[in-house]
Amino acid sequence: IPEDWRDKVKLGDTVINDYSTLYVDIIPIRTPPRYTPPREFFQPKYRNSKMTLENLFLPDDEWGKDHILPKIDHSGRWENIPICMPSLMTHGLLPKGSDIRSHSLPDHTENHVAFPPDETPSVIHEVIACTWASTTFKTRSNRAQVGDGKRRLKEWLEFNLLSGFNHIYVYDNSGAFTNRDSLADVIDLFPPEQVTRIDWPCKICSNRDGNEGERSSQYAAESSCRMRFGAHARWLGSFDTDEYLVPMGKFGSMSEVAADLDRRRVRVAVFPSSPAKPRFDLIDDPEKTKQPDGTFIPTVKDDETFLHTYNCNWEQFPRTKTLTHRSKQMYRADYVKLHYVHYATVTVVSQMNEKETKDAGERWTHRYKESHMLEFDEENEATMLHSKSKVATKMRSWKERCTQTVLEESHCNVGFPFPKDYKDGQSKNRSDGWAYNCFLNDKIESYWWPKLVDAIKKREEITASLQ
Repeated sequence: IPEDWRDKVKLGDTVINDYSTLYVDIIPIRTPPRYTPPREFFQPKYRNSKMTLENLFLPDDEWGKDHILPKIDHSGRWENIPICMPSLMTHGLLPKGSDIRSHSLPDHTENHVAFPPDETPSVIHEVIACTWASTTFKTRSNRAQVGDGKRRLKEWLEFNLLSGFNHIYVYDNSGAFTNRDSLADVIDLFPPEQVTRIDWPCKICSNRDGNEGERSSQYAAESSCRMRFGAHARWLGSFDTDEYLVPMGKFGSMSEVAADLDRRRVRVAVFPSSPAKPRFDLIDDPEKTKQPDGTFIPTVKDDETFLHTYNCNWEQFPRTKTLTHRSKQMYRADYVKLHYVHYATVTVVSQMNEKETKDAGERWTHRYKESHMLEFDEENEATMLHSKSKVATKMRSWKERCTQTVLEESHCNVGFPFPKDYKDGQSKNRSDGWAYNCFLNDKIESYWWPKLVDAIKKREEITASLQ
């Protein structure tokens, strides 16, 4: 955006009656293939005296000074893209024309990584969460259709607000499948200063035909949330509605957890993850959803919560068998410049060259390794309960498997928790024959679940009083 127009765009003055008066064209620059070593494409700041750059591609030598890349008619340009108001104004979180700096929170942290002053945005929230959700979706590889999106979102929003997230942004993907329903009626149950809905009907693109489970739309939503709203938050995390971020130990909220991370100069915090088991005693009677092949769909009872039903991890704390590609992260939004589902792929430090890294007091290595990352102590800091739905195909031979004393993730996909007073040497089978195969998180069971039930009840009373 030209410098003369930047203040007007910041204040929303270029949008009148919901119409933009400022547009931009994007013209891609396409060049022929270059058959040279990858390092020869480095920007000059990343090159050093030790690099031998043979056969360097020099456009002026190759094409001369008058070559146009490409011809305009063949450029594939995008024309007349409207410049909208800042996202906080577009979604009513700040009034049009207001200066966001007057709403900023004081910075209680001391950055040990040098952030250029002009790149440090105004922060209005301590901790935010983003999610991509839909009324219905298909699991990966199209194994099954799952239609509990509204119920899950309602509980997930309630818990995350209860556990200390200041604001939640819901990217509603329902419009990719239908124009008859959305998640708006669920989101409208919550105050707009706490939950914002972004209509996101972007369809999933996949180069694997028919595999709607590949989540390109979700990945784009995560990037959008980081850029549009993460810029005004201190900490950010993108999570699914079956993932519960639970403060543990002495912590009573995720805001307290984030403040502690700041004090310890952590910039990326990792939640280990492994799908929990729905407790057999808390799900509907298997006969209600029994399939012709003898399997069934484990379904949470109407008067139960997902948090309580799935409070049954197959591995005891501290867990060691979680997988990196399942873990999730919350991170400093001013530190992580690009995030991809499970990984902080570009950070402030990773963009620095050798001199900049050393000048900032950071350790320089040829192969970058993130040095400001911490994996949560799940007993004393925070944990993630992954309440992933179990579909019928996961329940083959369940009656036989669930009587066998095997502590594995997928051996028996419903949970039979060990009693709190269980001692080694005692029978690992219940009196009814089912085998113990998972462990309760006591803080969820005795603290967070009762608080969640109480919060849901209060929300229902408020909603009823407004009708």
